[in-house]
Formats: sequence, C-alpha cells, structure tokens
Amino acid sequence: MSGALDKSAEDSEGPRKHPFAKSIEDVITFRFKLLVAIGERAGQHWSERLFDLSLNEWRLLALVKARAPTRAGDIADLLVMDKSQTSRVVKTLLTKGLVQDRPDTEDGRAHVLELTEKGEALYEPVFEKVLKSNERVLATLTAEEVRMLDSVLDKLIDHNRDLLDKRMGRQTAR
Repeated sequence: MSGALDKSAEDSEGPRKHPFAKSIEDVITFRFKLLVAIGERAGQHWSERLFDLSLNEWRLLALVKARAPTRAGDIADLLVMDKSQTSRVVKTLLTKGLVQDRPDTEDGRAHVLELTEKGEALYEPVFEKVLKSNERVLATLTAEEVRMLDSVLDKLIDHNRDLLDKRMGRQTAR
C-alpha cells in the first residue's frame, strides 16, 4: 500500500482521507477484515483445543462476566451478532453449565445472564491466555503506537456504530 492520500478525489464530504487504493487489498476496511480473519483463525484453534469453546462462546462468556447481569440481546448488539446466532451460543453455554439465566428484576418478561461457578472458574485461565495472545499480536508496535491504535480504534468503532445505527433507523444511546 502506498500510504499516499488520494488528494485529487473529492466527494460530497470533501477531500478523501483514504490512502490511494489500486485494488481491494489497499482498502482500509479490507485490511481490517484480513487482520481480524487471521486472529479469528488462530483464536478459534486454541480456544477449541484448550478450552472446548468456540470464539463466539468465549466472547459471549467474557461479556457476560464483564456486564452481568445482562440480557442476551444487549450482548448481541455489542457484538453486532445476529440475535438468533446469539441465542444458539447462549443455549450452548447454558448446556455446558457456564452461564445461567434468571428473570430480569426490571422486566419480568426478559431474562438476564450471569456466569455460573463453572463459568467463573473457566473465565480466568482463558482470559489469561487472551491477554498473552494480545501481547504477541501487539509485539511489533511501540507502547506509544499501541496507545494511539487503541484511541483510533475507539474513535472508529464509535463513529461506525453511529453510522450503522443510522442506517438501521435506530436511536444512538451514546
């Protein structure tokens, strides 16, 4: 990728910020997808082999830990995951005895999720491995680059969630 901004191109929002793209391989969102795909392939392998969890099961388990008590729909929104797919993952975690659901005290029609003792016990060793893996992924960057990347990702995620919410006709809560 050349890294040079395509200053000659303009659209309704002004000059383009995207670096010159000769092919799909130069497009920022494609490059993000590639980075994610590499991480997913590696992560799926170790999570299933070491912990008998799919990546989606791990992510849902970890978010229940972070946000408990929480509704499955809220987790689906956070992960930008289809609600039916989230439901299947929740059922698997319930079957494995890693999460439990109970009626929501604020809305009797809804249920909230929490980790079981078994889920709590599994969470720590998996999270420890995730943190070590994260260090390997970031090893090529300086501490300052990591801070900058973290800040840029926050900004891009917030902006793009807002764009998605607008496309979906939803009010943003941020």
